[in-house]
Amino acid sequence: MNSDKKNNTRRRGQFSAVVQNQETFGSEYQAITMALTGSGVQTFSKARPGQFLQIACRDLKEPRNCSPLLRRPFSIAAVNKSDNGSNTEVQVIYKVLGPGTKWLELRTAGEEIDIIGPLGNGFTLPENKQDYIIMVGGGVGMPPMFFLSDELAKQGYQNNIAIAGAQGGHYFDGILTPETKIHDTATPTMSLDKFSCNKTGCIITTDDGSLGFNGNVAEALDEFLDQQQSWQKATIYACGPGPMLKAIAKLARKRQMTCQVCMEAYMSCGIGLCQSCAVATTNGDKKYKLVCTHGPVFDSKTIAWDEL
Repeated sequence: MNSDKKNNTRRRGQFSAVVQNQETFGSEYQAITMALTGSGVQTFSKARPGQFLQIACRDLKEPRNCSPLLRRPFSIAAVNKSDNGSNTEVQVIYKVLGPGTKWLELRTAGEEIDIIGPLGNGFTLPENKQDYIIMVGGGVGMPPMFFLSDELAKQGYQNNIAIAGAQGGHYFDGILTPETKIHDTATPTMSLDKFSCNKTGCIITTDDGSLGFNGNVAEALDEFLDQQQSWQKATIYACGPGPMLKAIAKLARKRQMTCQVCMEAYMSCGIGLCQSCAVATTNGDKKYKLVCTHGPVFDSKTIAWDEL
């Protein structure tokens, strides 16, 4: 029997979420926090880092307004819950790219948003809480790392660092820890608020060299591992654009390190019906798996990176 049925709990659900606040995050992104209450909220309170939700970016109470028709997927950046789990707040961080995210940007406190989640699978944490953990996020791939950092802190993992990359230093405007020196080498510092609040050092990287390490996250990780031999057996968790994940997976394979990647993909339903988010895997006969249900988190060795 399915354990969820046995425990009389749901793996996912459809909820009406009330906007609590919305604020800019860096120079290019928005962070929206939504509150869920009532029956079934415990489902969301058990969400795992790496999972996502689907948002209807329109008013479902207006049947004539059916644009955008399809829901939009967003990684979960944070989950805050009351002690008894009856009240849960969920945060997503997004960039305005089209009519769906533009609609979301215009939502204000008190408005309701229809969401489905939590969806997909999440990261698997090491059994030993003394193990070394490296979180790697690029651009909009950072939110799952924020959620993972929170969970690691709650569960007592202490040997953690993060690497956060962007095209330019302006991305980090307003989200850096004040008066913290950011090195231009692969040296973690308490530089990024979302990580420093969990006592996690972070290496900032920029493609244009305007802030921190001059280069991409894979290059920074490679240099860090060259300098820190004790981290060679760390578990790597990564989320970001396909080329970034491919580079991280290649590095992990070269150094024989465990690596879990949170994949991004265009998807319509988020629950495995439309088959639009298939990704090639290396399972013998080159089977395809769905990012929305088999993922979005995969062991990096199981992805056929050359097929992307």
